[in-house]
Amino acid sequence: MQPNSDAGPGDTPSPRVVAVVVTYNRLRLLRTTLSGIAGGRVVPDQVVLVDNASTDGTPEFLDELDYSLPIDVVRLRDNLGGAGGFTVGIDRALAVHDADLVWVMDDDTEPLAETLAESVSAWSSYAEAPEERPAFVASNVVWTDGREHPMNSMIQRIGATHEQKARAAAVGGTTIRSGSFVSLLMDAAAMRRIGLPWADYFIWNDDFEYSTRLARFRDAVTLPASVVVHHTKTFGTTDADPGPRFYNDVRNKLWVFTRSQSLAPWEKILYAGATGRLWLRTFRNSEDRTAVLRYLSQGVRDALRAPRSNEEVLEGSYDLSIHAAPHGSSGADPVHGVEPTGKNKSELEHEGFTLLMPVYHGDTPDGLRRAIASNVHEQTLPPSEVVLVVDGPVGSDLEEAVRESVRGIEQKGIAVSVKRLGRNGGLANALNVGLKLCSYRVVARADADDESLPERFETLVPSVRDGRFHAVGSAMFEMDESFSEIQSVREVETGSEQIRRIAALRNPLCHPTVVFDSEAVGAVGGYEPIPGAEDYGLWARMLEAGYAVGNVAEPLVKYRAGHASWDRRGGWGAARRELVLQRHLRASGFIGPVRWARNVVVRGGYRLVPRSVRIGAYRALIGSRGSRDTEGADGPSHGPTRESRTSRGAHDPRQEGSHLE
Repeated sequence: MQPNSDAGPGDTPSPRVVAVVVTYNRLRLLRTTLSGIAGGRVVPDQVVLVDNASTDGTPEFLDELDYSLPIDVVRLRDNLGGAGGFTVGIDRALAVHDADLVWVMDDDTEPLAETLAESVSAWSSYAEAPEERPAFVASNVVWTDGREHPMNSMIQRIGATHEQKARAAAVGGTTIRSGSFVSLLMDAAAMRRIGLPWADYFIWNDDFEYSTRLARFRDAVTLPASVVVHHTKTFGTTDADPGPRFYNDVRNKLWVFTRSQSLAPWEKILYAGATGRLWLRTFRNSEDRTAVLRYLSQGVRDALRAPRSNEEVLEGSYDLSIHAAPHGSSGADPVHGVEPTGKNKSELEHEGFTLLMPVYHGDTPDGLRRAIASNVHEQTLPPSEVVLVVDGPVGSDLEEAVRESVRGIEQKGIAVSVKRLGRNGGLANALNVGLKLCSYRVVARADADDESLPERFETLVPSVRDGRFHAVGSAMFEMDESFSEIQSVREVETGSEQIRRIAALRNPLCHPTVVFDSEAVGAVGGYEPIPGAEDYGLWARMLEAGYAVGNVAEPLVKYRAGHASWDRRGGWGAARRELVLQRHLRASGFIGPVRWARNVVVRGGYRLVPRSVRIGAYRALIGSRGSRDTEGADGPSHGPTRESRTSRGAHDPRQEGSHLE
């Protein structure tokens, strides 16, 4: 986002905002929309305009358009409806234009001077930690006469907590559960985590499904100060005799209730009841009730099949694999996804990597010193850069250890950056902030109380550099609190099929050991704040997206365990975190209902047994599970494998307890 040239002096806001407009045969209104976007006190950095095969002179208008903002016009071969158009535009905004925030609207939406400025300000000031900010900010939608438009009105989130209400009120808004694509400002990281809208919805309820998916586990607000005008022909809701579009309303709502995980089960019951009442009003208000019943019947019938994949719907009009329309049908440049680097061996050997290490008040000065020594000074392949994220205030002794570590790293000739956060925002937020500071594509994770073996980076980094893996970890030694005794070896699966299979049951990677491709991590939205399972959610999304995830069998990290660590893995708090994790995995589609039920019972029960039983079960599991990797070509090392680990371990007690290991 940037200030308009007429807005006067001021600091340029940091989020990169990309506006997405979808148009079809509404040239007069499109002119108003584009004028409103460009006339704001602040304006987006980029506009993506998707032309849904218009035939009213829109293509000619766009050919001759002299616009004050950078504009990327994507011309589709066919009219794919609002759902298809927004799927294309959002993909373009995320994959090509590297958006931090995506601002979507139809071509009958008129932004006003303060619309974008107010929305971005509310999003930025909602919380210091980006991961605590809203998944989206919805504008206040009015009709042409200034009345609130009933088609786009939002109600307060059902079951909202006092904290959610207070945070929304602090920025002048109301906490909500859903929004419409009539001026919706969305967090791009959250969007990358959940994927794209469903193009097969064509029109209606695609925004309801997508926005509720975004806000399933995140806050969302509507903001009265951010106003847009919705230039619809009539003033009313969808019960105002929608005609043939009633078919889309019925089919798509039923898809939301039966095919999507955007709503919790109890929410589906409430929304289904409200939908039934709306459909009844539509029937009563219609002048052609026979037609309404016909559309209802057709919608119910077609909802029995699942929505088609986006690739199938967009075939011939837009290619998601290159993020562009096929050659000859669009002025948009193709952009390819993550591929093997194509660099020769010599170039890869000289490509650097970043060590990313968060530090928080629970760490110790001596632990940090040993972590830095083992991950920097003692490595046979040292990092090219170190990024330390100090997650909130720390004591004077730990602060001095940070400064001492920085001096030692600089003396070794290695670049170092330190980012100090004003408050402790949790592991996911600290790592996401740190990732933005990493100069290199390859990033190695390390905790500030664990130690790496000297050959860790030399073993793992090359397989990420050359594209064999997008994330790779290793086994690790579990140490006692004093680091004087090895208690056990946390072993791992190494074969690609074994990793995918085990990922539905437990975390497939040991987080303190992992080296990853930061571009691939960013493409799926980075770390999500799932208490105790930030990394698990990330690996699940990477696997779903088709990225290569692997392990080597040899232990390369010494992980601090001990009785305190075992205590944090059990109890009611750990059981609650386990339930939250399983909800996330189920909502993302990574596991089905049967696996969800199994995990809740088995893994949840594991959290509630006495510590001695929990330790015994864990050790028995390690002793009984294992396999030989038969896919030697898949990774740099192979051998007997077994286990996984928690997200942050003893480094941060708040983050433990959601993994049956």
